[in-house]
Amino acid sequence: MPDVQFMIVLRGYDQAQVDELIRQANRALASTDPADRAAVERELRWPELRTRMRGYDRSQVDARLATLADQLAAR
Repeated sequence: MPDVQFMIVLRGYDQAQVDELIRQANRALASTDPADRAAVERELRWPELRTRMRGYDRSQVDARLATLADQLAAR
């Protein structure tokens, strides 16, 4: 489950894929391994997310992923 609620739209990002990426980001934020944080930051900045019927709103997800990437970069 993501740490924020995203609107469900007709054509949006795959919900399970986004949820997993956000879980990875949260684990990386808690990690002390700089290589792990850097790898997840890259994945957040250039995600390869599928679109699906009834998926998460793309603009909301993009904004949240950018925020998480910025948080990782700041550590």
